[in-house]
Amino acid sequence: MTDAPTPAQKRSPAQSQAPGVDWRSELPAEITAPGRDESGNETQIPLRQHPALAKYASSGEALKALVHAQRLLGRKTEPEGSLLSQGQALPQDGRPASPEDYCLPEIVLPEDFRVDETLRAQFLAKAHELGLSETQAGGLYAWFLPLNVEGLRSYTEKVRAERRKSRERELSGLRQAHGDEAQGVLEAARAAVRSLGGQALLQALEDTGAADNACVVQAFARLAPLVNESALRGRGAGAAASLTPQRLREMMRDPRYFDPSRRDPDFVRQVQQGFETLYPGEQTPALRAS
Repeated sequence: MTDAPTPAQKRSPAQSQAPGVDWRSELPAEITAPGRDESGNETQIPLRQHPALAKYASSGEALKALVHAQRLLGRKTEPEGSLLSQGQALPQDGRPASPEDYCLPEIVLPEDFRVDETLRAQFLAKAHELGLSETQAGGLYAWFLPLNVEGLRSYTEKVRAERRKSRERELSGLRQAHGDEAQGVLEAARAAVRSLGGQALLQALEDTGAADNACVVQAFARLAPLVNESALRGRGAGAAASLTPQRLREMMRDPRYFDPSRRDPDFVRQVQQGFETLYPGEQTPALRAS
């Protein structure tokens, strides 16, 4: 007569496991299985540490899951009567036939922004090339366009702020170099620019930022007397040396200009022609009575 099993022998592995002890710790350390480390690289991990076994409370549960998985491996992956077996396609939002067939959502943009149609066409062509559905392309468009607008607006404001700072630095340099005459230098330079190239030249200097360069301003200011003298000679007014705004103001304080009893018509005409040259289209200051 054989000995009957003891109650301890009847208990399952899960029941015989000591409380608080991980059953995986009893597995041999040399047995490993494929897995991934913390960096995501493929590696061999000991079974006692393998994360795939962590969800099982006991070795019995792990073995049952293994048997169940083995049974599933023998089954057909596509049950009879499925949509695939019948040759039917699952409904989906597929890629349009051509880039022009995409229907992008309407995006409200600030008044000073417009969508570049060439870039929009390139976006649709790339979306079609990548196989994006209409929903995917529309979602990407609705996300990227406002982001692009905000980026462009931030960049434009940054450029404006930098130009304001640069202009103030250049103006400060003019004040240090010319003191109270700095404004006169600016006026003389502006007059020389208009005499040489009119509003078109002035606009070109503004657009390129050269109009805010102190060196450019001083160069045109030095040209002003030569430009003004040449213009006056061409009009038969005689030689006029250094006809800058400061020089004209000095001439207006001359008795030959403002004193009726000593007024010199040629001198007065020279002042008037000087103002017409420096400030074309503006009214000549009236003669001051003594």
